[in-house]
Amino acid sequence: MPWDENNVTKLRELWDQGLPTAQIGKLLGFTKNAVVGKAHRIGLERRPSPIRRTSVKPDRKKARSPVMPKLNFESKHESNTASRESSAFQPLVKNLVSSSPKRRCEWPEGHPDENDFKFCGKDRFEDKPYCLDHCAVAYVIPDKEENEKPQINSTTI
Repeated sequence: MPWDENNVTKLRELWDQGLPTAQIGKLLGFTKNAVVGKAHRIGLERRPSPIRRTSVKPDRKKARSPVMPKLNFESKHESNTASRESSAFQPLVKNLVSSSPKRRCEWPEGHPDENDFKFCGKDRFEDKPYCLDHCAVAYVIPDKEENEKPQINSTTI
């Protein structure tokens, strides 16, 4: 549909009313971009952008620099004595001879959202995360005998 005098006069009226360009386009049967282009070509008054722009642009270097908060969990007296004691780095050495406290069965009991939720806590079975009882539930091996049983015909003589 070409722009004729009738469409141009309607465009001027709707533009002066302040309607959005997309709505003007729908009323006249044109796209939003066609309305914007025609308004520019016939010299209609420019409208402010609907996208708000800030007058001061943020400093990108400041935005990218990480901010490390100062955490004051301990009082100054405790932190001074702790820093004197741990002035030299001493790596944690794992003693392979003595066994560390054994981890317990991790079978959940109850729902995690409930107040009485807990883990089983019994001794673990070998290298599994569960005790012997819960391993029997968690690690079920299907019986091969049940799958391989021939079907017996129930024919009676």
